[in-house]
Amino acid sequence: MRFHGRGRLAALLMAALALSSCGRPTGDFGRARPSVLHDEVLPAVARTSAEYIEGRTIAGFDLTEDEKALRDRAWAFVRPPHVGDWWLDTLVEGQRVGLLPVLDPGFDPGRYHAFLRTDPYRSTDARWNKVISDIQGDALLVPPFCAVAARVRRADAERLGALGRLQVPDDRLAEEAYQRVDENSAQMAWVWRALGYRLSAYRNAIDRFEIEAPSPVVWEANRAFALLAATRCEDAPALTRLDIDAGRRSRLLDGPDPFDRPVLQK
Repeated sequence: MRFHGRGRLAALLMAALALSSCGRPTGDFGRARPSVLHDEVLPAVARTSAEYIEGRTIAGFDLTEDEKALRDRAWAFVRPPHVGDWWLDTLVEGQRVGLLPVLDPGFDPGRYHAFLRTDPYRSTDARWNKVISDIQGDALLVPPFCAVAARVRRADAERLGALGRLQVPDDRLAEEAYQRVDENSAQMAWVWRALGYRLSAYRNAIDRFEIEAPSPVVWEANRAFALLAATRCEDAPALTRLDIDAGRRSRLLDGPDPFDRPVLQK
């Protein structure tokens, strides 16, 4: 039986989320801090809502250690770089736990530049240093994310191969397996879109600051930008090479794949 009212439920839960410190608690280097509310309660509510209100199959498998690491490392990229914007932070958290669909809400490359013009970054040198630091910080986080993503992608290929070798067909098991592969690929695609958004924001800030406050360090900013823009993941199959049946292929191939091409700039 499928129930109605997901929109109302999501609205109420997002209001609760906004009252409980808005977004997911974040520690050093943009990494998520453990939180029972954000790591257990809200995802459990989202799973229940999806299965009993929308009638969608949810993978009942426990997350592997690599799948947990993939989701934790993704957070550093998908949270807004202008973290003072509580509303975007809240919407991103709603997407992360599955209470909201993929919205990529209100992306505007100018918001990062505006954030850097606030009081904490009133010095022009501080603004340039912040842009360079943020770009280099993202670049340092990409290789460990890609390493985890590659392990997850290889495990998903093994998962689908084992499904194809199953002696006794099990439709529910197959649906859950495809759902988990879908969830993993969605995490990777979200990170790649977020990196594209960040690149647009960085490019906009560099171009504007070059006019507003010319500095010799612009070459360093441009070099850091070029290195991040050329980023891609290696050593794992792309979705196009996984053994996915035709009925699932269109869903799984929706969105950028870090194993197909470099970061897409918006």
